[in-house]
Amino acid sequence: MRKGDADRQPQRGGFGWFGEQMIDGMLPVARAFRPDLVITTAEQGAGRLIAADLGVPLVEQGIRLGWAGLDGHVLAARKDIAAYLEPTAQRLGLSDAPITPVATIDVRPPSMGGTATDTQHLMRYVPYNESRVVPGWVTLPPTRPRVCVTLGSVLPALGGVGVLRGVLAELSTMDIEVLLALGDIDLSDLGELPANVRPLGWMPLNALMPTCAAIVHHGGSATVATPLVYGVPQVALPKFADQPLNANVMATRGVGLTVSEPEEVAPALTRVLDDQAFAKAAAEVRDEIAEQPSPAFVADRLAELV
Repeated sequence: MRKGDADRQPQRGGFGWFGEQMIDGMLPVARAFRPDLVITTAEQGAGRLIAADLGVPLVEQGIRLGWAGLDGHVLAARKDIAAYLEPTAQRLGLSDAPITPVATIDVRPPSMGGTATDTQHLMRYVPYNESRVVPGWVTLPPTRPRVCVTLGSVLPALGGVGVLRGVLAELSTMDIEVLLALGDIDLSDLGELPANVRPLGWMPLNALMPTCAAIVHHGGSATVATPLVYGVPQVALPKFADQPLNANVMATRGVGLTVSEPEEVAPALTRVLDDQAFAKAAAEVRDEIAEQPSPAFVADRLAELV
């Protein structure tokens, strides 16, 4: 980020900075490729300008549980990002680029806000967490409840190690096996790990969820959505960005609980593990997601736009 860029970023429109950095590289590629359709996200302002430049339909792909195409948060974000990118749009002669896409894709299950309309398509959430070599023992049934703990990649880098240290200290008193799934951070910053913690480094959540009884996390969008696919109850400790929105949607559905401090995690997790209502709700959402239209089905519907 260049000096002074931070001053230009409105609270919601700041994502437009990424579009601003990408547009000059993406536009020549798009012009050479000549797509019939552009699919973008609400946070990706460059896609809107590329669709306008090519004169093709724009479709918006929802990527979060906290909001999607018809939600007030995303409507406001579209306007704020468009405002941020207005100087770029003027430079490219694209000031009249439409803000509203011709269609949207909503990956939320209906019981968590997913809405189908004539222009909004529901689509099954399909986890993609990259690939890593997973230890064989992770795939085996545990001898006591197995709980995954992750704070994503951003929070630990922004001083969240203290939060993680507090969470692990709270969980050390419980008769559970803790899978600590972290990014590339120095474990020595955490001090001596409790005896019930097994550090894994970065691991794809979809590989860990099948044998987990619950997950404790930060409320990141994919980190909330992936356990839903496997019917795993959750405890969220959200801190910033869309995390509180995602966590609130999860908790409102009854799939888990949201807390604000590390010392609240152990009581919340105990409740989530002991009260079968959470497992029941998680299983209901899992089945609901499985019944959603596949990406291939939605792709066929989008082809009708061109």
